[in-house]
Amino acid sequence: MQTVATTSANTTLSVSQTFHAACERHPALAPLIDSFSALYAARANLIEALAEKLTENKNCPAPIIQEERLQQGVPILSDSDIEWAEAYYLEVEAALFEYLKTIGTIGPAVDLYKKAIANKNVAISSLLRAALNSNESVLIQHAKTTGIDPATLLFITQQILSCILGAYVTAHAEILSKIFWREAYCPVCGSFPDISIQQRPDADQSEYLAGGGGKKMMHCSCCSHQWHFRRGTCPACNNDEAGAIHYFHVEEQAGERVEYCNKCKTYLNNIDLRNTTSTPDITAAPLTLIHLDMKAAQKKLKPLVHTIWNTF
Repeated sequence: MQTVATTSANTTLSVSQTFHAACERHPALAPLIDSFSALYAARANLIEALAEKLTENKNCPAPIIQEERLQQGVPILSDSDIEWAEAYYLEVEAALFEYLKTIGTIGPAVDLYKKAIANKNVAISSLLRAALNSNESVLIQHAKTTGIDPATLLFITQQILSCILGAYVTAHAEILSKIFWREAYCPVCGSFPDISIQQRPDADQSEYLAGGGGKKMMHCSCCSHQWHFRRGTCPACNNDEAGAIHYFHVEEQAGERVEYCNKCKTYLNNIDLRNTTSTPDITAAPLTLIHLDMKAAQKKLKPLVHTIWNTF
């Protein structure tokens, strides 16, 4: 009988180790995965550096966590003034933009973005706010001003926003870990998850528990916060009927699978840590599951969160 791995056997991989392991499992995807490797390694270093500054910078405070709003299902940053994040833009630009220029064909757009901010044609706070609130009309307006395709403009802005908010989450990790939250959207920024994680059972849990034990966690597509979510419930339509969630995996990789709703046909990729003794960098993990996105697209399933690598 299979023994379920416990957290004591866990080894956490870095971004580069996560991508390297994925390329070994899926050689055909190596060129695409490798193209993001330098960017995501730079992101990880930047988030750590910004988290320290967020903790120390009293002149540029981030929003205060309000328990009352959370209890009403309102994310911490919902309707908040994102202007506090503007102070960190230049550091993000210096750390990330050279790597962003290596992604696909967006190099010229990155230069246009940098120029538009420097010339004050567009306020970075307005771009960040539009991305955070998914304000399509504002993004289209800014796309016309900057001369950048709306999808590319959003991708660049999301990279900036995710680093700053990722630092916010890191700086407030202890208090955020204690939040009780039952919604499918993130309690910090309100974004939907880009991946779910089936955790290993605690050391005192029996491996004979229904479903193998272990909590199901959601990973925010924007700020990288993780929160507990109900197993067997669709995060898109809240369908929780018996048998609501179906699964499939490919290439005998049982630890990597697609979870999809039999009602709304929305899917979310999942990593089952019970099948491995190592934990990938969860922020980088969605990029290593492109083969699942391809299979889901063939089955006419819709991703919960659209990205540049899961839109075919």
